[in-house]
Amino acid sequence: MLTATYSKNIWRARMFETRSQLGPDKASQFNRDLCKNLLFVFAEGGGVGNPKSKPLWTTYKSFKWEADPTQAVAESAQYLRWAYPKVVDQNTINFYEPSSDALWLKNAWGLWEPDPRTSTKIQLHDCAGVLVPGVAFDRQGHRLGYGKGFYDRVLADFKGLKVGVSFSVQVTEEVLPVEDNDVLMDILVTDTEIIHIRDKRH
Repeated sequence: MLTATYSKNIWRARMFETRSQLGPDKASQFNRDLCKNLLFVFAEGGGVGNPKSKPLWTTYKSFKWEADPTQAVAESAQYLRWAYPKVVDQNTINFYEPSSDALWLKNAWGLWEPDPRTSTKIQLHDCAGVLVPGVAFDRQGHRLGYGKGFYDRVLADFKGLKVGVSFSVQVTEEVLPVEDNDVLMDILVTDTEIIHIRDKRH
């Protein structure tokens, strides 16, 4: 019998291959469609309220062939505040809200992170929602990450919206292998659809 860890590695290899075959033109179109759907989610989640009291969300800088929410983040900036993750040790990520002229640093994995010297550390429990990247998702809200467990740990007690972000080719009809500490997403947003998972669980 395959262990969950071994099965996850098989899924990762499969999804890395699928994602890498998209090519820049198709990925660019997928990202445009994805960002349109994200803007709907921000509105549904109470994100586009009074510009004077901007809700706080977290997003991420996309890496290699990850789905890229940058355009949706930019278009919602008049209504929302945005923070970004920074790895602080082998087990933890903190979140920082960059200033308008913030510096960015590349970490050991090649991910761009806000420089704490030009950013403000925020508390995750103050956020209305979190955009979560992933290698794969299923329709039950399970997420397959890169194996470090950063998001599963930091989101374990998070009460806001957990929004999985991916291309449609990364969403499988099969149930992904899961472990006890894996955190479920509330919503999945892709280039083709918005999947409301939390509503189905109630």
